[in-house]
Amino acid sequence: MKILEKINQVVKQKNKEITKILNPKKKYRIDFFKTNKNKMLGIFDGNKMIISGEYNFYGIYQPYTKLWIWASSIPGVNLDNIKNIKKLKTSDYLFESNTNPKINFYYQLLTQDVLYITNDKMLDWINELILYLTDDLFYFNPVNSYENIQFLTLVKIKEKYI
Repeated sequence: MKILEKINQVVKQKNKEITKILNPKKKYRIDFFKTNKNKMLGIFDGNKMIISGEYNFYGIYQPYTKLWIWASSIPGVNLDNIKNIKKLKTSDYLFESNTNPKINFYYQLLTQDVLYITNDKMLDWINELILYLTDDLFYFNPVNSYENIQFLTLVKIKEKYI
């Protein structure tokens, strides 16, 4: 099976699992908190928490500059996130020597710290690649106070409130 087909299959399966808990058409609020040493996020429907769990932070997209920036290039990012990104980027060899634009994009993404985004579809491609290369359950793209789109994943669900 070709790599793009594998990516699509993994994303489809993970989407199927998360939609058992969350409605993809609904806008949820995401809040962050810590329990012991774990960094956690809570997914809220209004004031009601739906799930909480551990998360990873992979990067941001700055709409005004059209730049994707890996979290490992952002000062003050947690060392665990930096290690996750370094591990993810070692998969660049999977996307070498290909003329497919999507595969070439993945190769550039995994070999650069910052990448110019020419099409909003590429943001979906980033989410799909992260889901494929990790064991994470699903991705979220909240907008932070600087109007940057964050790329977060839910690693493990700790509690469900449904």
